[in-house]
Amino acid sequence: MWNNLTGSIPKEIGNITTLKLILLNGNQLSGFLPDEIGNLQSLNRLQIDQNQILGPIPKSFANLRNVKHLHMNNNSLSGKIPSELWRIPLLLHLLVDNNNLSGPLPTELAKSPVLKILQADNNNFSGSSIPSTYSNIKTLLKLSLRNCNLQGAIPDLSAISELGYLDLSWNKLTGPIPTNKLAPNITTLDLSHNLLNGTVPLNFSELPNLQLLSVENNHLDGDVPSTIWNDIVLTGNRSLVLYDPFCRYFS
Repeated sequence: MWNNLTGSIPKEIGNITTLKLILLNGNQLSGFLPDEIGNLQSLNRLQIDQNQILGPIPKSFANLRNVKHLHMNNNSLSGKIPSELWRIPLLLHLLVDNNNLSGPLPTELAKSPVLKILQADNNNFSGSSIPSTYSNIKTLLKLSLRNCNLQGAIPDLSAISELGYLDLSWNKLTGPIPTNKLAPNITTLDLSHNLLNGTVPLNFSELPNLQLLSVENNHLDGDVPSTIWNDIVLTGNRSLVLYDPFCRYFS
């Protein structure tokens, strides 16, 4: 990791069946990911981020029975996120941000038994919506889908009891912000730069660990309770009215 390696990952790597770690991040590797990586039944971590790797994520990765970390961010990967990845029983981190991925987000990821981080920022899931089934990923700590060209409504994610970080900013999400109360552990909630309408839910003021709430540049209106004052950003919503006798209007 963090060298100046060039060329592609050879398919013969799939013959090293005792391999537990592949740490090739921070190089200048290119070419395609070989399907043969899926043969590595002992692999615990695949870390190939910050290279120039092309092409699709192989479906064979679903055979990595012991892998916990798939870090493939900051490459030039294309195509869909394989729906088969939910079959990886120990997968904790799926990082595919900053690629050229497209197609719908796979609903099947909702069946991932222990997934904690799903990070897919800065891809182009054009016309895709956030699957409502993601509320079934009970172990999820971080969901980051920033700048993915997502459309449709924000699903109700209140059932994810440990969720601490939610970033859905810079998309084309529409409709109201769901009113069901989010997990008490949440510290960061960024819904900015979308097409959301309606009001800011009053129960946001009941999130004890919330440190950053950003809803700027939407079409929100109505009242905002003055109890929401940690690191809230509301700019770009011209019709919001604050519950504060000394500062009644915000634009």
